[in-house]
Formats: sequence, C-alpha cells, structure tokens
Amino acid sequence: MKNIILFLIPLLSLSLYSQNLSEINSDFNITDSLTYETEVRIYQDDGITNYSSLFRMFKDKSKKWTAEFHEYYAKVNGQVEMRTEKQTLKSKSDLEFVFQNFLRSHILNLPSLSEIQWKLVTRGDVEKVKRKYRGKEIEEYELMSKQIAIVDGEGFKVQVKGWDKVKEFEFSNPDGYLKHYPEIDELIYMCEILNLIRNEFGIWKK
Repeated sequence: MKNIILFLIPLLSLSLYSQNLSEINSDFNITDSLTYETEVRIYQDDGITNYSSLFRMFKDKSKKWTAEFHEYYAKVNGQVEMRTEKQTLKSKSDLEFVFQNFLRSHILNLPSLSEIQWKLVTRGDVEKVKRKYRGKEIEEYELMSKQIAIVDGEGFKVQVKGWDKVKEFEFSNPDGYLKHYPEIDELIYMCEILNLIRNEFGIWKK
C-alpha cells in the first residue's frame, strides 16, 4: 500500500500539553483526579503559543451544577511570567441539559484520535506499478491512498466521570479533520461536544 500524506500546515507540531498537566492543575488549584461523582474537564492547548485553557463542569453532593473556565499563560523566560485566570460560566440552557447532550455525543465512550488513525485515509484504487528490483523491472499491484496530516493547531484532552465510569481521551484538530472526513462518527461526536460548549458558554469560538 502506498500512502500519499498531505501536510496541511507545515509547522512543527507540539505534543498536547507540553506543559506538565499536574503543574497546570496545581496552578489552577484543582486536583489531578476528578473530584466529583459527575465531572467534565476539557483541556485545550493552543499549539505553539504559551496559552492553554480548561473547561470544567461538575455537580456537587447537593446536585448543584457549576461550570468554570480556567486560562493558563505559561512563563516565557525574559518575556512574561506565568499567570492564570478563572471565571464562572453561565450557560444558555440548564447545565443538566448540557451534560445530557455530552452523553448523547458519547463522551463516556470516545477513543483518542490516535486510535482511529486508520480511518483518516482516503482509499484510492489498486493500480499496477512498475519498479526496479535487483536490476530487473517488475510489475506489482499497489493500493494508492491519501492521508491528511494536520501538524499544528488545537489539541484537546478530555476527562469525564459519570454513571460510575471514568473516561479520558485526546483529540488534535478535530474541526480540521472533520472537514476532510465528514463521515467519521468519532470526529462528528467530538465536534458536537466542542460546539455545544461554544454555543452554550461562548468560549473557544472560531
């Protein structure tokens, strides 16, 4: 099989959360583990900048919902000091409705993008190709395919706890990949989750 890989943005990709997540949580004054029986955390990393953020939503023992938005600006030596900002969010709809829509988008079941890489390929035709082998020309059949690789942009790390289940997964550039692979369910559901947050809380808007 021959893969033609198209790099859409020719920049060096940084791993999701180059900043240590425990360090960021400490600066946000929250624990590494999910504290509440029902809780959603979505960390957003903005690629090559020093900025990242966290959407957090949880229900306490009194059944009261809270939604928060934390912003993190990492220290840049000789330029800026580390700082964080926090705000309580208000949603357009009831927060229980928001959480049920997370469940509708399979937030407790989604895999990481790395687990569905095999789906991010546009199948081509099987073609006969000629090549040199030990000085002789031979013909072979090859599957020609095309794969899109977005190598810089937003990354998201999702942690969720609910219905006696804990789930964690990561996606990079889900909006970008969905434009090229609109039929992939996992991308559809991840973008539904992000669009729900954008529409309900007014953050992470494009």
